[in-house]
Amino acid sequence: MYFEFQNDRRQAWAPSVDVCERPGEIVILVELPGIARADVKLSWRDGVLTISGQKRQQPDTGVAQYHCVERTYGQFRRDIAISIRIEHDKARAELRDGVMRIYLPKRPWKPESSEIPIT
Repeated sequence: MYFEFQNDRRQAWAPSVDVCERPGEIVILVELPGIARADVKLSWRDGVLTISGQKRQQPDTGVAQYHCVERTYGQFRRDIAISIRIEHDKARAELRDGVMRIYLPKRPWKPESSEIPIT
């Protein structure tokens, strides 16, 4: 398996994620509606991409009595273990229309060979 998904079940919510593989890259789509770019953090460590942040509740500017609240707010974190060789220093991401696109270029495979000395 190339990908392993982990998220903390104790959190209020976690964004939905799609992962697709192209010949030269992995593309990850993350649903982040209503979340500001400054409230999202991406990091890479030891083959794991971490998407974390916070979905903030919009302050009510007037007196309101809510009759239904279905949207969830709070901190989130998704960890995606990727076993494909990635050039993480060349990764990039964009956030538009509530969807973050993360582009992870694959590291080209090069055959390795060398002579092993016999002592």
